Amino acid sequence: MTNRTTILANLSALMGLSIPAAVALPTAVTVAAGKVRMSEERFLAEMNRNAALRAYVAQVCEQVMG
Repeated sequence: MTNRTTILANLSALMGLSIPAAVALPTAVTVAAGKVRMSEERFLAEMNRNAALRAYVAQVCEQVMG
């Protein structure tokens, strides 16, 4: 089983996040998963499949840390 840190690092690379934006990714995932009432694990799996969701979360991370 892959740990959360590895999953987040892989997603960050896939999303092309800057280092500061990548720092915001764990919190963005926690908040977004809670808002849609999904487990973080399920939300991360959906992010792996869903390019539009990755783009949205990437935009949030860049704005928060920008």
